[in-house]
Amino acid sequence: MAEEQTQGHRDLVHALGASIKAIDGDYKEEARELRQLFEEARREAAKDEPDGVKLKALLSDANEMARTVSILDPVWQSVQRVAKMLGFL
Repeated sequence: MAEEQTQGHRDLVHALGASIKAIDGDYKEEARELRQLFEEARREAAKDEPDGVKLKALLSDANEMARTVSILDPVWQSVQRVAKMLGFL
């Protein structure tokens, strides 16, 4: 049981690290707050005894923020295309 939990924490830390890299590669400024939530969750999950309540809260907040970013991403890309067409970018 403890080994499964430890492996689960390692998997979570790895997944959060991969998410942070993906955000850095795709969004930079647009998802800075989401990145910060993932980073804080990664640090918490990496602890010897992570606080499950805090970790769940961080991941829940990150989930809601990721949904918002994914909904707004097409709109943001459209705004950028129009701005480029008009010479603003």
